[in-house]
Amino acid sequence: MEKSLKYALALGLSLMTLTGTYSVNAASKKQTTDTTDTTTKTGADKPAATVISSTDIDEQLPYHLSGGQVYSSTDLTDTFGNWKKFANTTWYSVKNVKMDRSSQGSGNSLFTEIQSGNKKYTAWVWHGYLQPITQGKFDIAAKNSELFANKKIVTLGDSITHGYDGSTNLENGTYPQWLQRYLNTSVDNLGYNGAFMASESTEGDFTPVVKKTNFADYDVATIAYGTNDYGHSRYTLDAIKEVMLDNIHEMKRENKKLIIYGILPITRYDNDINSDDITGRGNYTMNELRDMLSEVYQSEDIPVLDWRNDATQLITDNNRKYRLFDERLHPSARTYQMMGKEIANFMIENYPESAKETVPADKSKGKTTTDGKVKANSKKKASSKSKTKTTTTTKAKSKTTNKK
Repeated sequence: MEKSLKYALALGLSLMTLTGTYSVNAASKKQTTDTTDTTTKTGADKPAATVISSTDIDEQLPYHLSGGQVYSSTDLTDTFGNWKKFANTTWYSVKNVKMDRSSQGSGNSLFTEIQSGNKKYTAWVWHGYLQPITQGKFDIAAKNSELFANKKIVTLGDSITHGYDGSTNLENGTYPQWLQRYLNTSVDNLGYNGAFMASESTEGDFTPVVKKTNFADYDVATIAYGTNDYGHSRYTLDAIKEVMLDNIHEMKRENKKLIIYGILPITRYDNDINSDDITGRGNYTMNELRDMLSEVYQSEDIPVLDWRNDATQLITDNNRKYRLFDERLHPSARTYQMMGKEIANFMIENYPESAKETVPADKSKGKTTTDGKVKANSKKKASSKSKTKTTTTTKAKSKTTNKK
């Protein structure tokens, strides 16, 4: 009896040991299998490309991607993913890089080193996949941008509105072009190099532009003059105020429903000195000019973007050497994007309640406007309009003068 009991105990222990061993082996095998399944292959086995030459790009311009892989190094082996992962990312060109890809079965190719707008990624792409922000599909519309759906915008101003960087007129990356993307609508840019608020010395000054523009053709207008009045004119603040009011009243007469926004001048650095509290040729400081412009806009119930309050870090004494391309007055391409985003958000936040449209719950029935009319939702019309949304029209000719 005692021997039988010992035998049974020994048999039980053996079975437990075998079972435990099987469990451990099974778990180990399962863990190995799981690890294998989640391992991401890299380009470690792919031969590396080599750099033949590289050239720094003088001004980093904005693009979005239209295809290809986004490589994480000049080896052109590992990637951050393909272009679709970054379909709504703005990239800035940094260097042109000539690559030898013979080890990868290709010849020499021109790549571009790019950096994401938020500076999180530095990558390399084939140059042919870079597309200017004015072209192609690039959905970066701001929240509530639908307020401006089918609204036609016109931007009035000087060289900063036109898109001058102190050296050349940008064709890709002006703030009106960014407005077009952020507000997802059409924008006509009437900015003009050297234009004044209170003068008629150029065809781009406020008065001539108001005379030749039919504001009944537009739903929204932005006004951004003043820096040349401060820097190059002897007109007094009272004279500027009078001209300003006359032109605003004329715009309103032409279109009683016109939505107008005012944009104050950014800080300038003549002779490397912050101009905010320096008395200019008209016997007033830049801050005094801004205060007067702001008062006029507010007296006309026009929302005014004051960079001193709305974007205090846009241009400062500490950042102006890289935010201003000429280090004096004119923004770099990156700064123009910042301006465009700030202006777009300001326009959305200050969109007049009286102009807001009421959208019914069932959008398939159309959109109800404030006058009670219903606009049918037509896919054909939407498709037709989408083709025009990515074209910014510059009506005034580029004119580079010593007044910017």
